Amino acid sequence: MFSLFPWQATQRAHLPPCVEEYLATSRPVDEKSWRDVSYSVLDLETTGLVANRDVILSIGLVEIDQGRIHLERNWYSLVQPPPDVQVPAESICIHKLMHCDLVDAPALREVLLELLARLRGRVLVVHFAQIDIEFLKRALRKLWGVPMQGPAIDTMRIAQMMYQQDMRLMGEEGMGRRMVTSLSELAEDARLPIYEQHNALTDALTTAQLFFSTGHTPGTAWHGHFRRIAPRWSVLALIEPLSDGY
Repeated sequence: MFSLFPWQATQRAHLPPCVEEYLATSRPVDEKSWRDVSYSVLDLETTGLVANRDVILSIGLVEIDQGRIHLERNWYSLVQPPPDVQVPAESICIHKLMHCDLVDAPALREVLLELLARLRGRVLVVHFAQIDIEFLKRALRKLWGVPMQGPAIDTMRIAQMMYQQDMRLMGEEGMGRRMVTSLSELAEDARLPIYEQHNALTDALTTAQLFFSTGHTPGTAWHGHFRRIAPRWSVLALIEPLSDGY
């Protein structure tokens, strides 16, 4: 096993032990099949989509190990926003998180320490990873001056790859077919259960089932396409590096 972006914890002094352990732990990505790797599937709810302006309000995490989604390990935490941040009404309409829900929640620092402990040695899976990962990168830089480690898999990227594969196979017959990228629409296309949307834990669960269904659920829309190309893919074919160049 190796880490794509090895990190020497001694480069940062006075880090919490949990952060040092996170930075020092390699990710199991070798040339394994994607089915044989441990994953943490993550979703965030935030006040908006701009990481340098908005803040994290909740985090949900679902684990996949040995080809199974382990519901008993589901983890969810609200995050108390900074005192000077008001949750916009338009975002409350989406995620339903109000001030009264968040006022007694743990601070972001405390929540991230727990999150990093749960990410050690695992590959991250996120839907539309660019947004959520940017929030996490920014928070880790601000709190401890450290980068995110290891690889991530974006289920939206997988959907895009499958769409492109379909277009090549269908040729002219596929012209005009819309590419679906939203989590709820992809879940519906894959005939997965539809849970409460814009809840960090249920969205993480939907993402986990969507990722899992690509190779494990015969009869789903994703499975038929993924089965044709998945045998050629190791985890390395799917990952996105997270290093900031630290």
